[in-house]
Amino acid sequence: LPGMVVFYLEGKTGSSFWQFQRMVKHITGWSALFSYYGYGCYCGLGGKGTPVDDTDRCCLAHDCCYERLKQLGCQPVLNGYQFHIVSRTVVCEFPGASCLCGWRACECDKQYAYCFKENLPTYEKNFKHFSGRACCGRHKLQCQERQGVP
Repeated sequence: LPGMVVFYLEGKTGSSFWQFQRMVKHITGWSALFSYYGYGCYCGLGGKGTPVDDTDRCCLAHDCCYERLKQLGCQPVLNGYQFHIVSRTVVCEFPGASCLCGWRACECDKQYAYCFKENLPTYEKNFKHFSGRACCGRHKLQCQERQGVP
């Protein structure tokens, strides 16, 4: 179609971890690993306490989306998926019911990659490798029922 540009990104690999990195890089222009891992109280492994800002809330919501997928029997970090870009929009491929978990992981990742983009203007470099991580709190906030689950 005229004016429509389609880019195919990496094919399915062994886990969604690397696809999420590529997706965030494409959407935000920033490295997920270097810009978001260790940010605030929830970006990276685990998380607890009160999110420090909207970017950190994106990470909490992403964690909740993955938790819900686990409750559905998926392994979102391990379930690979494919996505491509159509007119600067991420499209998660749905190869069939046998790959539903991968598609759901892709939809979670897409939602929160766009959340990162939306909050780029308020990204605070001081929250990267957040020294106050121990002060975030003792308990993880409760996820809302079906929070962000495709």
